[in-house]
Amino acid sequence: MLGATVVSTVFFVALLWWLDKYEKEPWGLFLGAFFYGLVPAPILAIIFEVAGGEVLGTEHLTLGVLAPVVEEALKGLGVLAIFFLWQREFDGVMDGVLYGATVGLGFALTENLLYLFSPTAWEVMLLRILPFGLNHALFTAFTGVCLGLARQSRRPGRWLFLFPLGLGVGMAFHALHNLSVGEGWSGFVLALSSDWGGVVLMLVVILLAWRQERRWLRQGLADEVAAGVLTEAECQVLLSLRRRVRARLWIWRHHGWKAFRLLGRFFNLTTELAFYKHHLRSGTGGRRPARDLEDLYQQIGQVRQELLRLERSG
Repeated sequence: MLGATVVSTVFFVALLWWLDKYEKEPWGLFLGAFFYGLVPAPILAIIFEVAGGEVLGTEHLTLGVLAPVVEEALKGLGVLAIFFLWQREFDGVMDGVLYGATVGLGFALTENLLYLFSPTAWEVMLLRILPFGLNHALFTAFTGVCLGLARQSRRPGRWLFLFPLGLGVGMAFHALHNLSVGEGWSGFVLALSSDWGGVVLMLVVILLAWRQERRWLRQGLADEVAAGVLTEAECQVLLSLRRRVRARLWIWRHHGWKAFRLLGRFFNLTTELAFYKHHLRSGTGGRRPARDLEDLYQQIGQVRQELLRLERSG
């Protein structure tokens, strides 16, 4: 059962990484979000829930009210920290989904490991891995979505409204699950319907975020093609995940691992350039200095030169 828990978590983390199709987030930050959900957030949640449970006195209130409020607040604070401290890596809704769900997956893994010590470990773990395996990722993704919307707003203080809204939605889904899942078959069906209805809703959000990012990419790169920084062929590859994968596999077969990694970096830098130009045009650039744009152009030129050298030497 321990192996199944770890394997399912690895699968969901890999799925999240794939969903971020245009600009991959830094591995360090991605794993940092997972670690926050894995260790600090559940430790603090246990402390607050034990203390709060003694005050409330009933398991029903603890599970249905206290746990959703405490756990979603703690997980949400991790996403909020990324929103403020790593603004350069937080472009919009898709990044909010990614970071929120990653924190949630870390939290879920720790909870699952703790449930291994319960008398009904097999039954509980099967439910938590299969039908309810995405719950914590889903709940915290709602907070991430709202912070992504705040990132796309011209008003710097919009997060003050949207962050509590995202937390509230996540807490509501969490509370509905906790209150219904133990109430017989009818409650189980209600919990399953609510949770997977939320997953479907999040998939719709992701599809809309993909369309939005593709639009940013097309608009941002059109100027670069006109200026001769990129070719039209490169632009078409950048707009398609399938073409990106094909290009990287081709360069790996013909020029090796280093070229494979360099081409991935080229794709990431040019995508970051397009997204940054969108933020500048829309007035959502935040605190990023204009010199970052020149840094991106310089890095893109360096990576292009390294790729050309590898192709010639190969």
